[in-house]
Amino acid sequence: MPILDIGYRKWEGPRSPAWTRAWVVASTGVGLVWSSTWIRRILMLLTFPSLLVAIAFGVLEQNLSESSTEQAITFVQRNREARRVLDNAGVEVKDLRNNPAAVRHFAWSYLLFTLFRYPQAFGMILVVGLVGPRLISYDLRSRGYLLYLSRPLTPAEYVIGKAGVLYTLLFLVATIPALTIYVVGLFLSTDPWAIVYTWDIPLRIIAASVILILPTSAIALALSSMTQESRYAGFAWFAIWILGHVTYSVLWSAQQFRGQGRRTQILAENYNALMYLSPYELLGYIQKKIFGLMVADTPILTPVLVAVVITVIGYTIAYWRVSRILKL
Repeated sequence: MPILDIGYRKWEGPRSPAWTRAWVVASTGVGLVWSSTWIRRILMLLTFPSLLVAIAFGVLEQNLSESSTEQAITFVQRNREARRVLDNAGVEVKDLRNNPAAVRHFAWSYLLFTLFRYPQAFGMILVVGLVGPRLISYDLRSRGYLLYLSRPLTPAEYVIGKAGVLYTLLFLVATIPALTIYVVGLFLSTDPWAIVYTWDIPLRIIAASVILILPTSAIALALSSMTQESRYAGFAWFAIWILGHVTYSVLWSAQQFRGQGRRTQILAENYNALMYLSPYELLGYIQKKIFGLMVADTPILTPVLVAVVITVIGYTIAYWRVSRILKL
């Protein structure tokens, strides 16, 4: 009778459900990321813009009355930038006059969109740029994927698990702060019916988070899977965002609209085909539409389809690369 049998033996112990396999990969990755002091500091730093928006919510709610609304209307009428924001959203000043509920819904939507558009978007680019490039490329270089895939784990579950790391981080960066601010606004509101007037805003927050998380995670995983050197993937990640935005800004400045009427100008400010050159502008456009800050007839189907195509291509590349390596 052999004392040591080094042949293959079937696993006879308990198995975890198949749907939890990707979660194990994701939770392991999140644990490793969270051990980084720099990542924790960046996430803490990103809470400050959320605090400022929460303070703005509190100031708005504590001063939202018929007289203060009239003062706000007067300010809008005198301020060119404020009028432009209302025009782009298709909101008439007369619709807001003596209507605190309409003012609340518009102001909350605009503040939350601003949070998504600037601090959270830049935070997303930074966090994903630090974490995403290493997710697959480091496993390829160290052959760590062999340890993962020696278990009953398919390439698709491996890719989904790695994406789950980015989902978790971006959920902490974007979704949680926005939902928390909304809840704070309800508690600070002087109107007990505020939740009735703003019930759709949490749904808009979730939709804006999805359109932020899915395409960006797909791009990051695709870049990470295409090289064994994470620094190359990181360089490509930041180059896509920076060069895309610079290209958009230069071409946008070069084609300033020629006065063609107020309505045409509003549509041009909202929609410009050049945004497809810049992921930042494309995501910002869709999020602005989600929060209802555009006139109703601005197109949304094509930008969403482009975001979906980018997402599908990104995950397909990551899956193809992992599957191809397993066949070598």
